[in-house]
Amino acid sequence: MQQEGTQLFEKESGCIFCDRKAECFEFLKKEELVLFDKNKATISYKKGETIIKQGTQFTHVVSFNAGLAKINVELSSNKNIIIDILKPSEILGGPGMFADNRYSFTVTALTEAKICLINVDIFKKIIRTNETFAEKFLASFSLRYTQAINRLVNLSHKQMHGRVADALLYFSDSVFKADKFDLVLSRQELADFTGMSKESVSRILKELVTDDIVNVNGRLFEIKNKRRLTVLKESG
Repeated sequence: MQQEGTQLFEKESGCIFCDRKAECFEFLKKEELVLFDKNKATISYKKGETIIKQGTQFTHVVSFNAGLAKINVELSSNKNIIIDILKPSEILGGPGMFADNRYSFTVTALTEAKICLINVDIFKKIIRTNETFAEKFLASFSLRYTQAINRLVNLSHKQMHGRVADALLYFSDSVFKADKFDLVLSRQELADFTGMSKESVSRILKELVTDDIVNVNGRLFEIKNKRRLTVLKESG
């Protein structure tokens, strides 16, 4: 586990009173929340800092409180695929939690971020004793990976215009919930998210601007014609 950030001591406002905890935490008993509180570290990360490194030992479950982070898989060809964006009030486990005890992805802060690292052994203990919490956590765990797999499968069947449209609509609808947003991703990261080259992404963005579908000013994006962008996404 990478802990490059600064540890914050916020026990007075711990898990019981936190308004940024994941939905599944609502099914924990008070004593279980106290146990999590005693076995977690609250860490602040700067933009670009590594939160989790692929291949390292799985020691903590990540509960995300503030900021944005990218979840990517590092390939043997020195290329990266960004499979999802981690947002506040989301919790991140992973296959390694129950399988090989290794993280299968890297998580990097895209903005200043704050997270809680919960000891995985304590987390598993609660899973074994609280069936409702276990069900809710596994449901969120399964949904994230199903969505990631579906998105990657869809990308493999889409042309480049469809991939870029799909990505922009994802950020608009699921991440920022607005048609105007600061993307926070670099052009290379957007390429990693769409499975394309940086040059191809830049070219298609210029075409979308020319067609008056989006407006782009650096990392500031505005979707001007969502209907046409949706058509591009669906037609691929």
